[in-house]
Amino acid sequence: MISIMESKHDNSSDKHLDLPLYEQIKRKILLSLEQGVWSPGELIPSEVELANSYHVSSGTIRKAMDELVSQHILIRRQGSGTFVATHQEEQSKYRFLHLANSQGKMKESTNKILLCSHQKAPEAVYKAFEMHPDDIFVHIRRLMSFNLQPIVFEDIWFPCPMFESLNLELLQVWTGTLYGLIENHFGIHMIHAQERISAVMPTEIAREYLQIDKSIPVLDIFRTSYSYGEKPIEVRQAQYVTMEYHYLNYLS
Repeated sequence: MISIMESKHDNSSDKHLDLPLYEQIKRKILLSLEQGVWSPGELIPSEVELANSYHVSSGTIRKAMDELVSQHILIRRQGSGTFVATHQEEQSKYRFLHLANSQGKMKESTNKILLCSHQKAPEAVYKAFEMHPDDIFVHIRRLMSFNLQPIVFEDIWFPCPMFESLNLELLQVWTGTLYGLIENHFGIHMIHAQERISAVMPTEIAREYLQIDKSIPVLDIFRTSYSYGEKPIEVRQAQYVTMEYHYLNYLS
């Protein structure tokens, strides 16, 4: 593990001198995470140690870390310290899935991988990555069911060659979440996602797997997920059946 002092200097930090000091420190901590100073699940130094390293007060460090905790980038554990968030933990299982039943509760899901191939991507996908039409991506097609009822049909895309070794065998033997697999096998941690949501009529293939009539509308969600440094890592387009489940999001 490299230390804070060994991490690369953020040349862009000089451009942010007009920001509040805690925001500048927050950006420095994010840069350290991006450079692998601390790995997912790892305990980071105490507030006092960080204050000494960054030559600021403990209050400034605390405010920066409070924001990173609220953004699920760091996790505080009473009596243990502050850790880098990881998708390996149970509480992160449904962090990026906002689907609940009529009682507002998330039910246990089962996932079936329908295919995993290496191929060119649709325009909406390669443009989201700012890549070329001839570039190759890993394409995963997945069906998510609740109580054996198919609810979510997904097309998921990861760029090659970064994920060239991602294949059907690896997906089938992995027992955790997809983001947990990406973190564990490729060392990449998803920190946030952007979604575009619209109500549409289902595609023909989605109707087949979701077992619904063509007259039943679905919720179409186009998601781009990012790692540190606002780097796009994954694009997925999913169609949700919302007759018994609905999209649930908490705003604060």
